[in-house]
Amino acid sequence: MFWLNNKQKKWWDFVLAMTEKEIKSRYKMAVFGFLWIFLNPLLQMLVLGLIFQFFVPIKTINYFEFLFPGLLIWNFFSYTITKNTPMYINERALIQKAKFPRESIVLSIVFSNLFHLLISFLMFMLWTLLVREGVDLTRWLVLPIAVGWLTVLTSGLSLLFSSLNVKWRDINFGVQAIMPLWFYATPVVYTLDLLPKWIERIIYLNPMTAILGLFRWSIFGMAISWEPIVISLVMTLIIFVTGVVVFKKESPFFDDWI
Repeated sequence: MFWLNNKQKKWWDFVLAMTEKEIKSRYKMAVFGFLWIFLNPLLQMLVLGLIFQFFVPIKTINYFEFLFPGLLIWNFFSYTITKNTPMYINERALIQKAKFPRESIVLSIVFSNLFHLLISFLMFMLWTLLVREGVDLTRWLVLPIAVGWLTVLTSGLSLLFSSLNVKWRDINFGVQAIMPLWFYATPVVYTLDLLPKWIERIIYLNPMTAILGLFRWSIFGMAISWEPIVISLVMTLIIFVTGVVVFKKESPFFDDWI
């Protein structure tokens, strides 16, 4: 990072150090260790796949294959936001004792979970190359864009909810209540063509819908509506900017409120 000035370099070094700490501590003392990165969504896929393949009439050769990347993306999104929302309260002792970039706590969770997501996706893509014929690798070039979009959205919501939760503790309870509903408002276990058009338009107000659609288009070549993607991109930018602005406004008072 030679293009960064000294202050920016120190900021990144601290964020990366916090990220490394989070990665190492997540599976500490676990017998299977990093294998849980892949085992957890795999078990979810088997359970949900066995249930929903009989009730969701999706026109796909392999429902389990369709389901798995959606679960990887959703798990990253939901776990990161759910864990980040109460993070400043949970780390009150650290915040009160030391001065450091407050956003590094949130970003370390985002980046550590992103690390796990990328490893899982790498394993899934290797498996796809082995079992699928006629894979269009040119579409895979869009995957980094989709991952970046997902990271920006998740970071914005994490900063927003965690900042507001310091002052209003109800935010954490609200996030825990909303996440299961958000899961079914995102086409993880179903495709949009199963829904009436008016519901499809509402579902696209959820940026995760467009992000998941972009992933599935890149991997499987599934049809995607490009116009709603532009709308979702704009909404993502609004969410991210809002999260950053709220964080900058509220973070100077964290020491007083926690």
